[in-house]
This record gives sequence, structure tokens and C-alpha cells, in this order.
Amino acid sequence: MNNENIMIIGGDCRFSYMKKILENRGYCVKRIYPGEYKADDFSACSLFILPVPVSRDNININAPLAGEAFYFGDFIRLLPENSTVAGGMILPEWEEKLKAKNIRVFDYYKDEILTVKNAIPTAEGVIGILINSLPETIDGMKCAVTGYGRCAKEICKKLKCMGAEVTVAARSDENLQQAADDGMKVCRLSQFCSSCADITAIINTVPARIIDEHIISNLKSDSVIIEIASAPFGTDFDCAQRYGINVVKAGSLPGRTAPETAGKIICDTILQFYRGDVNGT
Repeated sequence: MNNENIMIIGGDCRFSYMKKILENRGYCVKRIYPGEYKADDFSACSLFILPVPVSRDNININAPLAGEAFYFGDFIRLLPENSTVAGGMILPEWEEKLKAKNIRVFDYYKDEILTVKNAIPTAEGVIGILINSLPETIDGMKCAVTGYGRCAKEICKKLKCMGAEVTVAARSDENLQQAADDGMKVCRLSQFCSSCADITAIINTVPARIIDEHIISNLKSDSVIIEIASAPFGTDFDCAQRYGINVVKAGSLPGRTAPETAGKIICDTILQFYRGDVNGT
């Protein structure tokens, strides 16, 4: 058994699997929801695990499986000093308040290893959406992926392996060259609107408004846009609706398509930090 007591607060089903993983490794774990905790529960713990994103409204901790909100102010009031808080996409103002209480803070969403590992379930999730959203096979499908970061690379690789014709639209010369070296067709993002008329699916990975009316108006009526970027997103949703283009908002795909794997990835990343193997903030 490990001596540390760990508390998991909120989160989706990834964190249900995480609880089991931690318990199997000998940790004493308590998962709490709003209205189901005591002050003593907090004082006994040294590590507190928050979801990703930590909050969706900048007020409450993200707890989609709970029946009510968990106010962040209540959480920080109960935290013991010199404990550790790990969360994904921690708001800067929340981080400042935590540090002011001598809390060690770790944003696991910024961890490079987690990003690399998460790219695989993300790509598999995109493939699942394509299969369920379109009446044609991926083999022979003309797809476009915007950006060429970790997730985009994995998506492109898997689509190409399944026989899709993949075009990468990006701004960076370096990204375009790397995509070309990886066997993808490439197109400058600024010129994408003139070459997307025969594209069946666009997968956006860029969290900035790039899929606008210039692009949307040129798409086939039966095409699909899969939006996997975080807010503020990359697609003009209202414009897509006006043109009758199907947009699938597919945030947090690892948690939706492979929650056990995603939970283990987050768990391993947090424990690496907590044991001192990586640096935090």
C-alpha cells in the first residue's frame, strides 16, 4: 500500500477508470461530488486530481457526472497547505489562487508526453466519427486536416493507412514540408478555399477561426467538418449551419472513445510529476 491519500474531484468516466487504476496500484483514493464530502476528507489527502478541462464556466469545477456544480471557492477553502493539485487546462487566475496558498500545481494538459499519447485515441475517435457520419468508405475518401501538430499527424497517418487521400492545410512552411515528406498532399491554408470543392471531410485541429465562409461555401453539401480543436474552435458554426454543412463537435475525444486508456494516460502523467520525475509549475 502507498501512504498517499488521493482525492479525485469531478471529471468524466476517464476519472472513474483512473480511480480503479490508482487503487490497483495501492493508493487510497476517494472520488467526491458536490454535496458528498466532509472537511476531513480534504485534510487527509496530499494529492487532488481535477478534470480536463478543470472548468467550463470559469466558476465551477467540471463535474459532468454530478447532479450539481462544485464551486471552486469551496474547493480551495478546504485544501490543506503544501498539498498538490493536478488538473487539465487550469485557469491562470485559479492557478494564482492555489499558489498563494502554497499549493503545488501541475497542469497535465501541457505535458508533452501526454499530448503524444493522447493523439492515438483522438485519431481513432476521428475515424469512428467518419465511419458513422458518411455513407462511403475511408478508403478512397478525400480528406483534409488543418494544422500539423501531434494530433493532426496521427490522424493523417491513420487515414492514409486506411486508403484516404489526405491533404494537409497549414500556414507553416515547416509543417507543410513535413506533411509532404510524410506522403500527404499539402496546401497553404490561405489557398485552401480554392481547392476544397471535392473534399468530403475536413478535420480541424486549429483553435482559431480558420474555416470560414470562404471555405464552407465551396464545400459539397454532403461533406462533414469534424471540429476537434478547443475553444475558441476553428469553425464558423453559424455559417456551416446556413450552408447545411454537417459539423461534428468532437472535443475530448480520448475520454469519449477510449476512456480507460485516456484515464491511464492522465494517471501515469500525474504520478510521474507527483513522484518528482518531471517538473511542474
